[in-house]
Amino acid sequence: MIVIKFGGTSVGDAQRVANAIDIVAERRDRDPIVVVSALAGVTNDLVASTEAACAGDDARVGEIIDRVRQRHEDVAMRLVQQKFDFFEAFLKKLHRQIEEIHTILRGIALLREITPRAKDKVMAIGEQLSSVLFAYSMMMRALPGEPVDSGEVVFTDAKFGEASPLMDETRAAAERVLLPIIERRHIPVMGGFIGRTRDGATTTLGRGGSDYSAAIVGAAVGAEEIQIWTDVDGMMTCDPRLIPGARVIEHISYVEAAELAWFGAKVLHPKTIAPAVERNIPVRVLNTHNVASPGTLVSAEGDQREAGPRAVAVKRGVSVVHMTSSRMLGAYGFLARLFAIFDQLQVSVDLITTSEVSVSVTVDDTHNIGVLKEGLEKDGIDVDVRNNQCIVAIVGRNLMKDSAVGARVFDAMRGVPMSMFSLGTSGLNLSIVCDERDADEAVRAIHAALFEAPVPA
Repeated sequence: MIVIKFGGTSVGDAQRVANAIDIVAERRDRDPIVVVSALAGVTNDLVASTEAACAGDDARVGEIIDRVRQRHEDVAMRLVQQKFDFFEAFLKKLHRQIEEIHTILRGIALLREITPRAKDKVMAIGEQLSSVLFAYSMMMRALPGEPVDSGEVVFTDAKFGEASPLMDETRAAAERVLLPIIERRHIPVMGGFIGRTRDGATTTLGRGGSDYSAAIVGAAVGAEEIQIWTDVDGMMTCDPRLIPGARVIEHISYVEAAELAWFGAKVLHPKTIAPAVERNIPVRVLNTHNVASPGTLVSAEGDQREAGPRAVAVKRGVSVVHMTSSRMLGAYGFLARLFAIFDQLQVSVDLITTSEVSVSVTVDDTHNIGVLKEGLEKDGIDVDVRNNQCIVAIVGRNLMKDSAVGARVFDAMRGVPMSMFSLGTSGLNLSIVCDERDADEAVRAIHAALFEAPVPA
């Protein structure tokens, strides 16, 4: 078995859906399970509809939901219309889902507020519609697609908006729901991004969570490979929108890919790697618009090179929290007390640097930053918060082994002010913090130094 996941840009219109179905057909002998995102832009529309409902703008709500309905009808008209019974069956499912959206949005408009649980219910409908549309379109092309409610397979905790899977329940559900479909030589088609709590409430895994869904399902069924089909040729040495000459990375390790994802690479969702690592399942990143490209293989071992940088990524919208206190000097347990305040406020930290009397950290979720500053200052700590920062991360293997890497990076950064830098003993990630307005300049200079300039003899 393999799991094949298509992102929103891969199912953005009728032609792209048709191309994706061709990809599934070519892999039918590998017993595929298909996971699809919502059609490109639909999730944003659904978010906008909840905002309009909260504002009491009924006309805007109607306009948005009509647009969502029309997009799905248009794609179905092109792909499914040749068999009228298929088209009618799809329209019934579509209109049932659209009415469900309207019912939820009417409740939101009445209360003029939305709960995380209600928002997840609305957000999930994009993937539900997409999976039914994809399955019916497969049937039109003589492929036995079978739509599956993701909530019947992926069980999660009740952290609405960013739920985590309950893998024991999910494995049992996958065996109960998916394996019989595979045994009938049918192809299950699921919406990504969606789960369900034990008591039946719809949850979502966070924006971009369809990759995560694919890995969860792959781990649950023990797939031989998870394929993530997107709109680029694979993981690259840098974002090609910033560096047009960026190169595809043919083979990369789990840990390197996870670091790149966490520090801003958009190809894989940061959580995607974890379920695959647990079951040692390779992940292949491929391009629906260039099926001839071999893509990037992500595996436990990666390639066999001993050392060197693999890619440069940038994480924007970061804040640096610099904390100073003379009480740190020679004190025991000070850092534990310091980070207990972070823990209480659920503020997650990316990078840390320390000296005798100061600690600097980066955070990318600033909603509690004011309360955090107040709490630290009450404990007698001087706090300086610098917003609009970014982390430029050079990811590779054993970066400390080659002293020339650091020298070339810092030479490339000449003239760009840096507020922090970090290189752990693992040699996996050399991170530099600078002002966000310098991000593009820094990334271009570092990429040129590491991947474009000739290596000194």
